[in-house]
Amino acid sequence: MTRTTSVRAVRALALLGAASLVLAGCASAAPASTVSADCTPADDGLTTFTEGVLTIGVPENPPYTQTDGSGASGIEIDILNKLAEAECLDVAYVPITYANGIPMITEQKKTDIISGGWYVTEARAEQVGFTTPTMYDTMGIVSKEGASTVDELESIGTVGTGTGFSWNEDLAPVLGSNLQQYPGTVEMKADLLNGRLQAALDGYAVAVAAYADTEYKVEPAKSDDRVGITVDQPMIAFPVSKDNQALSDAFSALIDGFREDGTLEKLLADYDLPAELLVPADAAATSIR
Repeated sequence: MTRTTSVRAVRALALLGAASLVLAGCASAAPASTVSADCTPADDGLTTFTEGVLTIGVPENPPYTQTDGSGASGIEIDILNKLAEAECLDVAYVPITYANGIPMITEQKKTDIISGGWYVTEARAEQVGFTTPTMYDTMGIVSKEGASTVDELESIGTVGTGTGFSWNEDLAPVLGSNLQQYPGTVEMKADLLNGRLQAALDGYAVAVAAYADTEYKVEPAKSDDRVGITVDQPMIAFPVSKDNQALSDAFSALIDGFREDGTLEKLLADYDLPAELLVPADAAATSIR
């Protein structure tokens, strides 16, 4: 999960079917059902906080997710809409932040599942369950030259990175004073465009979205033993309540089906993301659940 917010809104594919929308503060109100009376769910007996409704937490982190007027959009929203459709569930969206996302599941119990590109980690797995993973993330390098290696960063000049990114500790001794930290993508992008930086580091998918309207190139960082994320890429999955294993298992089975039938790969392409980010079945099977 990256902690930054892009300045560029990424428009998602058309939402699948009509979805009932709920804003923060109204999450407990069940919307009128839009599910056909003859809809047959892929799995019987699934439960959600609001009967018949999948309540989704949505942070601002395109291209994964973002609020979109009274709705939501992004690659993960597309996936979740497909899951809800398969299980004959209406959809409600609740704006969240990365600070309150997990508590919205575990403490406030206002969302069934949260979106936004969450990394699967052992620490988080102590608090929430995870579906099977969908895609990898990695460090993206943004530059005019198309730099893709840590070696190139050593000679490129001043490099920006977001505060709190997992690679900062690894890169600090490599880049020294040339590594400058920023609150987020917005501030970092501004300094890159005005020439104060010669390169910027961000989550790869986030960077692709953020710099699509510029002349800058975004490249996934090539493997370098000095920077852990380039060697051991984090997996992204949907956090769910540990108390609702049935929902997690049902969604995981559907996601594995999307992996096999090419749905996930097509969605990656729709968002200009490479097929290499798709977590293969054998790796997904070993993920924390």
